[in-house]
Amino acid sequence: MVKNDINMNLQESIRRILREYLEEARLSDLLKVTGNKSELHKYIEKEKSKEFEIDRELPTQLTLKKRYNNKKIKVYFNWFDNSKHDLKKRIKERTNFKTITEFADVFNQVINYVLPDELGVNISENGRYAINLSEYNITIIFSINLDDFDNQKVTINVITILPKSQIDEKNIIQFFVY
Repeated sequence: MVKNDINMNLQESIRRILREYLEEARLSDLLKVTGNKSELHKYIEKEKSKEFEIDRELPTQLTLKKRYNNKKIKVYFNWFDNSKHDLKKRIKERTNFKTITEFADVFNQVINYVLPDELGVNISENGRYAINLSEYNITIIFSINLDDFDNQKVTINVITILPKSQIDEKNIIQFFVY
């Protein structure tokens, strides 16, 4: 009986402290939600109807945020993008990105996440690799050239962008999932 009283007092004390320091917010407090004409509904419809926009070129270089052995690493990108293999069109058709900028921002984040931590570990040789972005439901196939790595340079050749993970993994050295 005494143990139950102590537990109940402890639980009540925790609730009181949480109420004091935490504020509860409901979505309806933040948005006017009234039927089909709500702000949220309008925003969702507007985003769905937006056309894909080629607002810039694909990125050609990136300096990694993390250092490797206290040295900055510069990454150069070559995109397999030509009239027969239009990567911008593939981004439009195979992803839910609305602009090239949006895609480039995510791509740069992923490269910053994968490199330099995987260099010398899972990426230790020149060859073909793949990154599956599960949140965006796409896989990016690329080859990497580490020949200039000693000079703090890495060259990545982006081969293609596939929906989901439709790749033959036997042609890939390492498959990363993020």
